[in-house]
Amino acid sequence: MDQSIVFQFFGGVSQDGLSWGIDYDKVLYELARWLLPIGICLLAEGVQLEKWRKIGQLSCYRYEAVKLWWRHQFVKSMLYGISAAAVLFLIVMAADIVNAGGIPDEVWKVFVLWIAHITTVLSLLLALDLSGLGKPAPAILLLLEGCTFLAGFASMGTARFMFGMWGMYFQSGWYYGAGGVPVMLSLAMEGILIMLGYLTGRIILAVEKTARSV
Repeated sequence: MDQSIVFQFFGGVSQDGLSWGIDYDKVLYELARWLLPIGICLLAEGVQLEKWRKIGQLSCYRYEAVKLWWRHQFVKSMLYGISAAAVLFLIVMAADIVNAGGIPDEVWKVFVLWIAHITTVLSLLLALDLSGLGKPAPAILLLLEGCTFLAGFASMGTARFMFGMWGMYFQSGWYYGAGGVPVMLSLAMEGILIMLGYLTGRIILAVEKTARSV
């Protein structure tokens, strides 16, 4: 499992071998490796959003209400980002098959946690982009990911409430047992954040529409 490329880049930071103390070099290295595919997905979504900004004002007139336009754009952008994340995962999994001749049985668990987490990250990116923080949004989200992970890792009692812990297989109850982050709890909280990202976008658009009409 340790040699699997999928687990190296999508499994998150492992606590294996840290029973005698925290090796911060190892933790930061694995954290950087975890943030790399997230950064790639944010970059791909950012390119798509840049195209969206150029035609956004025109496409808005195709819909009777702004909220319908936002629903369409939210779903369309989310599907694009999730597809990019899934393709990236499959490419790495294919490399595993070529190099190792197979993949671990637990890879589907890694995939479920990864897709759920990247979906949450993308929903927050869309909300931040709509709020006018489009350019610094990827950096804000990567910082949020890293800081909340380190906070949870330093105090495992709070880990289940830390955003940066939720998508990591190696920090989950599936791998770490009772001491890990409960999977159902993390998935439920991510679902709530996705809904909040969507609702935040609707609120921002409603406020902007009201401001223009005054």
